[in-house]
Amino acid sequence: MSDTVFPYAWNAPRPAIGGFKQADAAPGIMYLTPDGNRKRLSIAELAETDEAPDRGRAVRRRLASLPHFVRRMYAQKLEQVDRKGKQAADAWLINTFERFVLSRIDQVNEQYLPQGVMPAALLPLREQFWRLLWAGKRELKRLAHNLADLLGSEFNREFDFQMACTSDSHFSTLSGYGRMGFLANHLKTSVPCWTAYCKEELEAEDALKAVARLQSPQWWLNRLRRMHARWREHLMVAAGYVHKKSAPYCSDPCLQEWTAQKKANREFLKAMELEDEDTGERVSLIDKVAGSVANPANRRRELMARMRGFEDLANEAGLAGAFFTLTAPSKYHSMQYDGRRNNKYSGASPRETQKYLCKVWARTRAAWLRNGIRVFGFRVVEPHHDETPHWHLLLFMRPEHIEPATTIFRKHAMREDGNEPGAAENRFEMKPIEKEKGSATGYIAKYISKNIDGYQLDDDLDDETGKPLKEMARRVSAWASRWAIRQFQQIGGAPVTVWRELRRLGDRELVLHPEIEPVRQAADSSAWDLYVSAQGGPLVSRDLLRVRLSYEVTENGNLYGDDVSKISGVYSPIRGPESLIHTRTTKYKIVPKRQADGVSGFDLDFSGGPAAPRSSVNNCTREPREVEKRADPGGTVMNDSASWADIGSLSRKEKRVIAQRLSEAARVTNKRIKVRPKASSMTEQEKQISELLALRGVDASAGMVRSLISGAVVAFGDQVLTVDEGRLTVRNRTAAGVQRLPSQIVEIKQQADDLLNRMKRAFSAQK
Repeated sequence: MSDTVFPYAWNAPRPAIGGFKQADAAPGIMYLTPDGNRKRLSIAELAETDEAPDRGRAVRRRLASLPHFVRRMYAQKLEQVDRKGKQAADAWLINTFERFVLSRIDQVNEQYLPQGVMPAALLPLREQFWRLLWAGKRELKRLAHNLADLLGSEFNREFDFQMACTSDSHFSTLSGYGRMGFLANHLKTSVPCWTAYCKEELEAEDALKAVARLQSPQWWLNRLRRMHARWREHLMVAAGYVHKKSAPYCSDPCLQEWTAQKKANREFLKAMELEDEDTGERVSLIDKVAGSVANPANRRRELMARMRGFEDLANEAGLAGAFFTLTAPSKYHSMQYDGRRNNKYSGASPRETQKYLCKVWARTRAAWLRNGIRVFGFRVVEPHHDETPHWHLLLFMRPEHIEPATTIFRKHAMREDGNEPGAAENRFEMKPIEKEKGSATGYIAKYISKNIDGYQLDDDLDDETGKPLKEMARRVSAWASRWAIRQFQQIGGAPVTVWRELRRLGDRELVLHPEIEPVRQAADSSAWDLYVSAQGGPLVSRDLLRVRLSYEVTENGNLYGDDVSKISGVYSPIRGPESLIHTRTTKYKIVPKRQADGVSGFDLDFSGGPAAPRSSVNNCTREPREVEKRADPGGTVMNDSASWADIGSLSRKEKRVIAQRLSEAARVTNKRIKVRPKASSMTEQEKQISELLALRGVDASAGMVRSLISGAVVAFGDQVLTVDEGRLTVRNRTAAGVQRLPSQIVEIKQQADDLLNRMKRAFSAQK
């Protein structure tokens, strides 16, 4: 049958339908066994083969994907371990880095990165959020504008939809805000008015103010900058870069950024002035700042005066003092006391630790009030070497209240993880103030100075780091600025703002009410104890103060429509509004400094014809000269105070006014300028320079000579020609700091290549 030849292929019989057909070989792979035989493995057999994943390689990829400031130290460590072999490197990666370091980093990232399923509206921005750690100024600004535009469009869409359905503007506004808040909540940032919205207590007017913030690029830019800075610092803490053996109290990048910001702020203050809006008189802005409590020295003096006043009041009343120290549980600390890694660390930031300490203090004060214990004094917050905050409190109370107050405070301090090892010794401590050993102010003076400017601590060493306290003061200030932690807080007593406002009155001859005059005299004499006594005593409540602040409220006072309250003066609630004393009678605005008189336009060395433009044959950058200062059209020289950085800080209205003034001044100046006819011949000085150039073999045109006289630098061969104080100066290119011409560089390279080729041929001939 198989040998039968059919005239056509379709004449051959077909196989029966449903008949037996030999199956093809199962798909698989052929491989060569170690003994030299070939073997076929099917897909089913391949699926049954167990192959352990290479965890070491996966952890290496995770390490390589970390930001450079986190990866640096561990990449160096991995290079050292790799020299011992792959097995040792994988053991370190899995048992140390992945277990203790990578888990910390993941805990921190979860606090800042959006978790779970993101709404579809935010998906276009998802990659930008995941790249926030690597973002620079431009990327942060772009993300802020994208967020503001996206949320604004979502609000408009929801508002229009609800208006079409209900025709209720109030409900539509709240619904639109709810849509914006729902989206913003996925970005791990607090949403303004969101708590009131969830409690159904939010009004439409307040919702519009929150909407104005959520669709403001500047508001989002400030949020993103703060999140970006704290996220990076939090990772540095979790990764073990901040401790007593490396960088105590804050990371090195944090200190550098804080120092640069302080320097920039100081330069801005130097370049600006305060102008009286009524009289036009000006005063230096930096002098005003130096005389306020923004000056660290003044801040320290005021704190010491207030602390000393409290101590004098306590001594007069026969009260006892106690010095308390409150520390957070071990899970809030990233490092141990000796600088080793703390494996109990839960990934908490210093700001979260501060919230925990505030909660403990709130519970303690509430319990004290229920038991009739009243206290007053000061609280100081400072960091441990790993940035974890702890509190020092100097409090005064009745002697019989010391023991119950300590018992209550200890109870709440040990409420969380109180049974862990070392909690009884390290979490809470109380020291009674013993006058024989020193005053109460002396107990806390060191902490005040350490956390401000390190005054009179040049020879003292830090207890935790062993380094000079004066150097550590800058790191502590940078730490407080990065995490926005309030370092000093007064407990009880009269408010310090009233004290400052009364001191503003100075020596004014005013007839004050009998309730205000004693308070003013005490404040003017810097007697804090007399001031507190005149206000009603150290334990006076706010509603019983004899002198209080008066505020001036401006409706829609900011860009978001909020009512802005500003202090206008002081008054006595006993006498009512008729006792109001205005302490702020002058309204200032911040303006750039004026240029000193007598400086205008160009100040050139030579007189004569108009300065010629720079020659086209000039291949060098002219060195800056002090006499060449570009003036504005009005004849005033633009100095550092009017730089673009300062102009950028002005409002749109101020920029518009400046632009109008410049345009008007330019038009007036252009009308006065007359085109001078071209000089037919060179001046005597130009002729002398031209003759000297001719002797050097340089055929110089009149324009080239004028350029040299006006300060240009001309390169001619290996020589550099300049005119200084009317004399032609010729220098070598190397001595003048001028680079070679491109043609000379090419010629030198060709000579080097020829020399290299000859050396190669010589070596090959020797072989």
